[in-house]
Amino acid sequence: MRRSTAPHPPTGGNMAKIPTLAVIVISAALILGAGCITDTDDNAQSYNIVWADTPPADHKAIEAKLSHQIAPYPGAVYGNVTVSASEKDGGMRLHVSAASPTCRYPDLYDFVYMNHELTKTGYLLEAIPEATRQDAIGIAMQNPEIAGVLSGGVGAGVPTVRRILPETAEEFYVPKTCISVTWADASVSALVDMGTGSVVETWGVGG
Repeated sequence: MRRSTAPHPPTGGNMAKIPTLAVIVISAALILGAGCITDTDDNAQSYNIVWADTPPADHKAIEAKLSHQIAPYPGAVYGNVTVSASEKDGGMRLHVSAASPTCRYPDLYDFVYMNHELTKTGYLLEAIPEATRQDAIGIAMQNPEIAGVLSGGVGAGVPTVRRILPETAEEFYVPKTCISVTWADASVSALVDMGTGSVVETWGVGG
Protein backbone atom coordinates (compact mmCIF):
# COMPACT_ATOMS: atom_id res chain seq x y z
CA MET A 1 0.00 0.00 0.00
CA ARG A 2 1.27 3.41 -0.94
CA ARG A 3 1.30 6.14 1.65
CA SER A 4 0.98 9.87 1.27
CA THR A 5 1.95 12.50 3.80
CA ALA A 6 -0.97 14.72 2.82
CA PRO A 7 -3.08 15.24 5.97
CA HIS A 8 -6.47 14.66 4.31
CA PRO A 9 -7.90 12.67 1.42
CA PRO A 10 -9.20 14.17 -1.83
CA THR A 11 -12.58 15.86 -1.60
CA GLY A 12 -12.92 17.11 -5.15
CA GLY A 13 -11.76 20.39 -6.64
CA ASN A 14 -12.61 23.83 -5.34
CA MET A 15 -14.79 22.60 -2.50
CA ALA A 16 -11.79 21.21 -0.66
CA LYS A 17 -10.38 23.47 2.05
CA ILE A 18 -7.12 21.63 2.60
CA PRO A 19 -3.99 23.65 1.69
CA THR A 20 -1.86 20.73 0.53
CA LEU A 21 -0.13 19.72 -2.67
CA ALA A 22 -2.66 16.90 -2.97
CA VAL A 23 -5.48 19.40 -3.44
CA ILE A 24 -3.59 21.12 -6.24
CA VAL A 25 -3.13 17.79 -7.99
CA ILE A 26 -6.80 16.91 -7.50
CA SER A 27 -8.02 20.25 -8.83
CA ALA A 28 -5.87 19.91 -11.92
CA ALA A 29 -7.14 16.38 -12.48
CA LEU A 30 -10.74 17.51 -12.22
CA ILE A 31 -10.25 20.35 -14.69
CA LEU A 32 -8.33 18.24 -17.20
CA GLY A 33 -10.53 15.22 -16.84
CA ALA A 34 -13.89 16.95 -16.54
CA GLY A 35 -16.65 15.13 -18.36
CA CYS A 36 -19.33 12.59 -17.74
CA ILE A 37 -19.69 10.94 -14.37
CA THR A 38 -18.23 7.47 -14.73
CA ASP A 39 -20.14 5.74 -11.92
CA THR A 40 -22.62 4.42 -14.47
CA ASP A 41 -23.11 4.42 -18.21
CA ASP A 42 -26.88 4.15 -17.83
CA ASN A 43 -27.68 7.32 -15.94
CA ALA A 44 -31.42 7.63 -16.48
CA GLN A 45 -32.73 10.86 -14.99
CA SER A 46 -35.26 10.11 -12.27
CA TYR A 47 -35.38 13.56 -10.68
CA ASN A 48 -36.58 17.07 -11.38
CA ILE A 49 -34.13 19.95 -11.64
CA VAL A 50 -35.22 23.10 -9.82
CA TRP A 51 -33.55 26.48 -10.39
CA ALA A 52 -33.07 28.59 -7.27
CA ASP A 53 -33.69 31.76 -9.29
CA THR A 54 -35.07 32.52 -12.75
CA PRO A 55 -33.77 29.83 -15.14
CA PRO A 56 -31.53 31.03 -17.99
CA ALA A 57 -32.93 31.06 -21.53
CA ASP A 58 -31.11 27.85 -22.46
CA HIS A 59 -31.87 26.03 -19.22
CA LYS A 60 -33.20 22.97 -21.03
CA ALA A 61 -29.87 22.47 -22.79
CA ILE A 62 -28.02 22.94 -19.49
CA GLU A 63 -30.31 20.46 -17.73
CA ALA A 64 -29.68 17.87 -20.43
CA LYS A 65 -25.92 18.25 -20.00
CA LEU A 66 -26.23 18.14 -16.20
CA SER A 67 -28.12 14.85 -16.37
CA HIS A 68 -25.01 13.27 -17.91
CA GLN A 69 -22.58 14.76 -15.40
CA ILE A 70 -24.23 14.05 -12.07
CA ALA A 71 -25.11 10.63 -10.69
CA PRO A 72 -25.88 9.31 -7.20
CA TYR A 73 -23.98 6.61 -5.38
CA PRO A 74 -24.85 3.16 -6.80
CA GLY A 75 -28.04 1.97 -5.17
CA ALA A 76 -29.24 5.48 -4.28
CA VAL A 77 -31.42 7.88 -6.27
CA TYR A 78 -31.61 11.66 -6.35
CA GLY A 79 -34.88 13.23 -5.25
CA ASN A 80 -34.40 16.99 -5.40
CA VAL A 81 -31.71 18.62 -7.56
CA THR A 82 -31.36 22.37 -7.07
CA VAL A 83 -29.25 24.59 -9.32
CA SER A 84 -27.98 28.06 -8.37
CA ALA A 85 -26.48 30.15 -11.18
CA SER A 86 -24.27 33.25 -11.16
CA GLU A 87 -22.49 35.18 -13.91
CA LYS A 88 -18.81 34.41 -14.43
CA ASP A 89 -16.54 35.92 -17.10
CA GLY A 90 -19.14 35.88 -19.84
CA GLY A 91 -20.50 32.50 -18.78
CA MET A 92 -22.23 31.03 -15.77
CA ARG A 93 -21.07 29.36 -12.60
CA LEU A 94 -23.49 26.66 -11.49
CA HIS A 95 -23.72 25.22 -8.00
CA VAL A 96 -25.73 22.00 -7.86
CA SER A 97 -27.13 20.40 -4.72
CA ALA A 98 -28.49 16.88 -5.26
CA ALA A 99 -30.27 15.27 -2.32
CA SER A 100 -31.25 11.63 -1.92
CA PRO A 101 -34.16 10.71 0.35
CA THR A 102 -32.21 7.75 1.70
CA CYS A 103 -29.00 9.66 2.49
CA ARG A 104 -28.14 11.99 5.36
CA TYR A 105 -26.25 14.59 3.31
CA PRO A 106 -26.49 15.91 -0.28
CA ASP A 107 -24.04 15.69 -3.14
CA LEU A 108 -22.61 19.06 -4.20
CA TYR A 109 -21.17 19.88 -7.62
CA ASP A 110 -19.67 23.01 -9.17
CA PHE A 111 -19.75 23.66 -12.92
CA VAL A 112 -18.89 26.42 -15.35
CA TYR A 113 -21.15 26.82 -18.38
CA MET A 114 -19.55 28.76 -21.23
CA ASN A 115 -19.89 28.64 -25.02
CA HIS A 116 -22.56 25.95 -24.64
CA GLU A 117 -20.09 23.68 -22.83
CA LEU A 118 -20.56 22.44 -19.26
CA THR A 119 -17.35 21.80 -17.31
CA LYS A 120 -17.24 20.27 -13.85
CA THR A 121 -14.83 22.19 -11.60
CA GLY A 122 -15.40 20.59 -8.22
CA TYR A 123 -17.50 18.26 -6.11
CA LEU A 124 -18.22 17.21 -2.54
CA LEU A 125 -20.24 13.99 -2.52
CA GLU A 126 -21.73 12.90 0.78
CA ALA A 127 -25.03 11.36 -0.39
CA ILE A 128 -24.02 7.85 0.64
CA PRO A 129 -26.47 5.23 2.01
CA GLU A 130 -26.10 4.86 5.77
CA ALA A 131 -25.21 1.17 5.61
CA THR A 132 -22.40 1.96 3.16
CA ARG A 133 -21.19 4.81 5.37
CA GLN A 134 -20.94 2.54 8.38
CA ASP A 135 -19.22 -0.19 6.37
CA ALA A 136 -16.63 2.30 5.09
CA ILE A 137 -15.94 3.58 8.61
CA GLY A 138 -15.54 0.02 9.87
CA ILE A 139 -13.10 -0.88 7.09
CA ALA A 140 -11.05 2.27 7.76
CA MET A 141 -10.88 1.60 11.51
CA GLN A 142 -9.57 -1.93 10.89
CA ASN A 143 -6.51 -0.52 9.13
CA PRO A 144 -3.58 -0.81 11.58
CA GLU A 145 -2.19 2.64 10.75
CA ILE A 146 -5.55 4.37 11.17
CA ALA A 147 -6.30 2.38 14.32
CA GLY A 148 -2.92 3.36 15.75
CA VAL A 149 -3.65 7.05 15.35
CA LEU A 150 -7.20 6.80 16.68
CA SER A 151 -6.06 4.86 19.75
CA GLY A 152 -3.40 7.43 20.56
CA GLY A 153 -5.62 9.43 22.87
CA VAL A 154 -6.70 12.03 20.31
CA GLY A 155 -10.38 12.96 20.37
CA ALA A 156 -11.20 11.80 16.85
CA GLY A 157 -14.88 12.73 16.83
CA VAL A 158 -17.33 11.67 14.12
CA PRO A 159 -15.68 11.04 10.73
CA THR A 160 -16.80 12.52 7.43
CA VAL A 161 -17.50 10.00 4.68
CA ARG A 162 -17.35 11.08 1.04
CA ARG A 163 -17.49 9.48 -2.40
CA ILE A 164 -14.39 9.97 -4.52
CA LEU A 165 -14.95 9.79 -8.27
CA PRO A 166 -12.70 7.66 -10.51
CA GLU A 167 -10.93 10.61 -12.12
CA THR A 168 -9.77 11.76 -8.68
CA ALA A 169 -9.10 8.32 -7.20
CA GLU A 170 -6.79 7.59 -10.13
CA GLU A 171 -4.33 10.17 -8.79
CA PHE A 172 -3.85 8.02 -5.67
CA TYR A 173 -5.02 4.53 -6.60
CA VAL A 174 -6.89 3.42 -9.75
CA PRO A 175 -9.75 5.00 -11.76
CA LYS A 176 -12.48 3.57 -9.57
CA THR A 177 -15.14 5.04 -7.31
CA CYS A 178 -13.85 4.95 -3.74
CA ILE A 179 -14.86 6.37 -0.37
CA SER A 180 -12.78 8.61 1.86
CA VAL A 181 -13.17 8.48 5.63
CA THR A 182 -11.69 11.42 7.54
CA TRP A 183 -11.35 12.09 11.25
CA ALA A 184 -10.68 15.83 11.13
CA ASP A 185 -9.82 16.21 14.82
CA ALA A 186 -7.16 13.51 14.50
CA SER A 187 -6.02 14.73 11.04
CA VAL A 188 -6.15 11.19 9.70
CA SER A 189 -7.90 9.80 6.64
CA ALA A 190 -8.33 6.62 4.65
CA LEU A 191 -9.25 5.95 1.04
CA VAL A 192 -11.44 2.84 0.96
CA ASP A 193 -12.11 0.52 -1.97
CA MET A 194 -15.55 -0.85 -1.12
CA GLY A 195 -15.23 -3.54 -3.80
CA THR A 196 -12.26 -5.16 -2.09
CA GLY A 197 -13.19 -4.04 1.42
CA SER A 198 -9.74 -2.56 1.98
CA VAL A 199 -7.92 0.69 2.70
CA VAL A 200 -5.82 1.57 -0.34
CA GLU A 201 -4.33 4.90 0.79
CA THR A 202 -3.87 6.73 4.07
CA TRP A 203 -3.08 10.28 5.12
CA GLY A 204 -1.81 11.70 8.38
CA VAL A 205 -0.38 8.44 9.75
CA GLY A 206 3.29 9.33 9.63
CA GLY A 207 6.22 9.20 7.21
